[in-house]
Amino acid sequence: MKKILGIIALAALLVVGVVGYRYWDSTYNGKTAYTYVTATPEKKPTVDSTGAKVSDNGQQLYSYDYSLTFIREDGSKVTVPFEISRINPTPLVNNSYYIGKVSEKRIVDGPSPIAASKVPQKIKDALK
Repeated sequence: MKKILGIIALAALLVVGVVGYRYWDSTYNGKTAYTYVTATPEKKPTVDSTGAKVSDNGQQLYSYDYSLTFIREDGSKVTVPFEISRINPTPLVNNSYYIGKVSEKRIVDGPSPIAASKVPQKIKDALK
């Protein structure tokens, strides 16, 4: 009986470990990817999940909400949302390349501007 319970516990631990790793991999394990920003979205007042305006020390926050399509070094595409939210936010620069670490669900690091000369040609072709 103890052997059976031990085997069941070990199997359950293995399943939890595999599921946990898959979640971490798809959410937090970012891979290097590039994007090209062509337009600036409308600057809007920042709102929370209930629709109420968000302020900081009585000052209204504003946001730029982007939907960025990144191309990874292996050629795969991933589209993720990105928000810049501050009292006076500065948008991403139009007609510029950006690099970042991107998972399947979010931008893990970045985006940071990068010179066009440092972007691989196959990535440039895919982004245009």
